[in-house]
Amino acid sequence: MKFVVLIVSAVILQFSTQANEAESIREWAAIESLVQERGFNGSIVIAKGEQVLFHQNFGYADAAASIPLTSKHVFSPGSVGKEFTTISMMQLAASNKLTYQDKITDYIDGLPAWASEITIEHVLTHTSGLPAVQWKKHISTADAVQQIQQGQPVFEPGAGYHYTNLNVVVRALIVERITGKSYSDSVVDTIFKVAGMTDSFHQTDRQPAANTVVAGDFPTHMAGLTIYVTPLDLYKFERALWNGSLVKAEQLRQVLEGDRLSGQQNRAYFDFGRFMLDQDGTLLSWEHDGSNPSHHTIKHHDFITGSIVVLMSSDGNKSTLYQLLHAIQAVKL
Repeated sequence: MKFVVLIVSAVILQFSTQANEAESIREWAAIESLVQERGFNGSIVIAKGEQVLFHQNFGYADAAASIPLTSKHVFSPGSVGKEFTTISMMQLAASNKLTYQDKITDYIDGLPAWASEITIEHVLTHTSGLPAVQWKKHISTADAVQQIQQGQPVFEPGAGYHYTNLNVVVRALIVERITGKSYSDSVVDTIFKVAGMTDSFHQTDRQPAANTVVAGDFPTHMAGLTIYVTPLDLYKFERALWNGSLVKAEQLRQVLEGDRLSGQQNRAYFDFGRFMLDQDGTLLSWEHDGSNPSHHTIKHHDFITGSIVVLMSSDGNKSTLYQLLHAIQAVKL
């Protein structure tokens, strides 16, 4: 029972001060059981504040199951990665280099006439009316722009909600126009380095940027979208979001509420997933999940306990991540 030894020994090390250690071990043994029964191939990071309580990798990085998964291997975070362009927009707004009411055509040339009323706020909230991406292997930024140029709007800007990755590409292009740098360079300078994300990168062309990518993602190289992170780096990003390193915490709170068009309960107004408030308006938690297509991610932040959980996998089974999250939440950290 290799995984039992790994998990239980970690529990004894990290949680020996708990009054009921036996109960804690039973709870963590249940997590190990899920890992084995569900064939979990991925990584678990559990932290409280600045302290990482548990970090373990399970399975393999390659399709042939010959390369053990390590802490240096990166996953595609899927929709969770949309937070990076969201933060980039917020950073530029905070430094008065753009306003959310600016038109995207102020920064991007060659867009169709129907895009002239789309604002930065629209692309941050998926209310732009931009069409869905037509996926193909190795789709590029140029392909995405061409799809906008040749496409038709789903609705008038601000009149509805349509979740599309084209919004994210537009954000990245606006960052490039304002900063004069590629988004791959910008995200390194303004987010990765600031948060201490030493193993993450942005794929910029068809050739693999590193041999650390876990098998199972869909090959793309689109500005703002083709980002790879380690689970530990994603935890560092979440920590940096709320310690004021990237933006002020009050900025984040201001863009959680406001969604009226998605029809999804507690969906954040800007691209940050879901949040929960109590009846007094106190922020209890926020959570974001993503997929691409066999890579799955959940990032959960509990503001009451201060715990942060990052789960990333490549086994194609997203439900396993939710089962693991619920089992982890049962442990009194």
